[in-house]
Amino acid sequence: MIEIKNISKSFRSVCVLKAINATFYDGEIHGLVGENGAGKSTLMKILSGVYIPDSGIVEIDGEPVAFSTPVDAYNRGIRIVHQELSLIKSLSIAENVFIHKYRNGSFTKIVDRKKLEQEAKQMLREWDIDIDPTEKVCNVSMAVRQLVEIARELSTSGRIIILDEPTSSLTQNEIQHLFRIVRLLKQKNYIVIFISHRLNEVIDLVDRITVLKDGEVMATKATNDLDSSQICNLIAGKDICDLYPKMESTISDVALEVKNLCGEGVNNISFKVRWGEIFGVAGLMGAGRSELIRTIFGANEQYSGEVYLEGRAIRVSHPQEAIDARLGFLTESRADEGIFPDLTVSENMIMINIGKVVERLFLSAAKIRAKTESAVKRLRIVSFDPYRQLISQLSGGNQQKVILGRLLGSNPRILLLDEPTRGVDIGNKTEIHKIMGQFVKDGGAVVMVSSEIDELLGISDRLLVLHEGNYAGEFERKDFNKEAILRCMMGVTKTA
Repeated sequence: MIEIKNISKSFRSVCVLKAINATFYDGEIHGLVGENGAGKSTLMKILSGVYIPDSGIVEIDGEPVAFSTPVDAYNRGIRIVHQELSLIKSLSIAENVFIHKYRNGSFTKIVDRKKLEQEAKQMLREWDIDIDPTEKVCNVSMAVRQLVEIARELSTSGRIIILDEPTSSLTQNEIQHLFRIVRLLKQKNYIVIFISHRLNEVIDLVDRITVLKDGEVMATKATNDLDSSQICNLIAGKDICDLYPKMESTISDVALEVKNLCGEGVNNISFKVRWGEIFGVAGLMGAGRSELIRTIFGANEQYSGEVYLEGRAIRVSHPQEAIDARLGFLTESRADEGIFPDLTVSENMIMINIGKVVERLFLSAAKIRAKTESAVKRLRIVSFDPYRQLISQLSGGNQQKVILGRLLGSNPRILLLDEPTRGVDIGNKTEIHKIMGQFVKDGGAVVMVSSEIDELLGISDRLLVLHEGNYAGEFERKDFNKEAILRCMMGVTKTA
């Protein structure tokens, strides 16, 4: 087992962890939950050797250990799959899976790629992951990358697997597939630490739950002794029914119309979005959800079809043209496409709105400060100093809110949001839903892609379902039926 005893950690006089005690047992799936900034990631970085604690000790099988580098933790069998993936996108899946132990040829030091690919294929098959190992990572979806990253860690001799938001890019089928893998790890006597903001998944999967809040352990209990409402209250003082606030708005004329749109992963899709409406897009991995809104925004090439904005045909071949048409886009790939990691929170906030903070050809510090402070206050972004702190030092949820603040600062009329609450805690997720609700209440329109069916059902006014790049169904809010929608997502049925 692993024991964490009185672990504390501070950054710049800010106490992030306060005398944490926790125990993780062999053959156990242990859930770790809490809001962004509660200390989950910091605790796991201490356990994996990224950070050195200010005080306290870690024991493995009763023996005190001191990790000064991630290699030390790796050598003791600790493996971590981060929320923001660390795959090398220019390499193949096989190369990424075995990046830590390339196979050389019998008589040369040249990598035996055929052998590498065969071993990768065998290993992926062992975990029932149906992926071509020769495909480059840059050509596969976020969901596939997530499975590849997990497979890479499983290919080593580790005994402790830390999964940080592993389902954030997966759809329901992939989630169930992952759960089968995790349960198999439990049977093989691994220690699995499962970090997630999705409480229904935690309750379905884990044996015990530890709740962190403001750097302290609020409770550690068997899953059977807690329900969703109790966990919500421990995390954020909210009841489960408050997770998806639906703000009433006036739905009026058609804002955006898509006719017979074809592009990469998208085949002949048509739909209409009205002012005052949150229009949800559902589907499994490979259904074409992200590809659909990326094509509308000009991030992916449009092969054919028409897009109309307030009845006027537009042809967007570049994202800047979409921004000029007052379309706003939030990418699902926050680390790769959403943030400038080496810039500050404030610099990230103004990046696409620089023209609004220029005065006489120079950047105006006063205007930058005004816009930054307004967004930080409105979106409740937690940063010790937005003018000095790098955005990469924020939690995932706070990074997402910075991107959303930047997006809203461009004064869009229609928002195209791809997984807007991915990796965001319960409290911040509710805040983002309220921001979306206020946006449409003020007369805007939102198209939202989400892997969480409950989120789509909770805040959407209408719902489009895609299956393998094709139209599979459309549902009005009054007709929402979870089972019927899931059947459409899996291609079992199709609505008119």
